[in-house]
Amino acid sequence: MSPARHAIEQNRRHRAWMLAAAVAVVVVVIGALGAVVTLRSGGDPDVAAAANRFRPLAGWWQVENEDRSGAGCVDTGCPLSFRRWQADAAPSPSDLRRSLESAGWSEPKITGTCRPVEGRSGTFPLCTVQASGDGMQLTLTVTEVDSYQILLTVESA
Repeated sequence: MSPARHAIEQNRRHRAWMLAAAVAVVVVVIGALGAVVTLRSGGDPDVAAAANRFRPLAGWWQVENEDRSGAGCVDTGCPLSFRRWQADAAPSPSDLRRSLESAGWSEPKITGTCRPVEGRSGTFPLCTVQASGDGMQLTLTVTEVDSYQILLTVESA
C-alpha cells in the first residue's frame, strides 16, 4: 500500500471514530435532558410534599403511605397521595383542625364529631375534614373498624 493510500485509509478510520463518538455524546445529552424534563414535570403540584406536611397526632401509627404521579396515573386523576394511620382513641375535631392549620392548610372544614354513633355498625365516616390551597385538595376521613382509621388524601385540584 502506498504511503498516500495508507494516509487516506487512516484518515477515514479517524473520521469514523470521531463520528461515532459525536453520535454517542448527542444520544447521552438528549437522554439526560429527557430525564430532567420527565422528573420535573411529574408531581406539579407536589402532592407528596403537601401530604408530608401533615403531622399525625400522638398515638397514631402509620400503616400505609402511597404517592401516585407521573405518566402511569393519567387515567386515575393523579397526582395523588395517601397516608393512613391507626389509633386507639378517636381524634377530636379541634385537634385535627390545629394539626392541619399548623401544616399550612387554612380554614379546614370539619363534618361530624369523630366519635362513634350508638347503634351504628360497619365502616362509615365518623368525621371528614376538607381543606384546599396551593392548587391541591386535602381530605381527612376518620372511620372505626377494630381501631380508628385515619385516611389522608391529597390530590391536585
